[in-house]
Amino acid sequence: MTDSELDAVYTQLCKTMTELGEAHAPLYLARLALLAIDRIGDAGAAMRLIADARDHA
Repeated sequence: MTDSELDAVYTQLCKTMTELGEAHAPLYLARLALLAIDRIGDAGAAMRLIADARDHA
């Protein structure tokens, strides 16, 4: 993914969260995370991403 594509994806994520509203954002992010984990298809990689996200929160 190029920097431009990453920026476009991040922008869409932010817009979608804004549209859904603060009350629905946590459920949306949880669903997005589950879909991404399923798409990754590698439990070890998913566990490392979960730890990385925790460590940088």
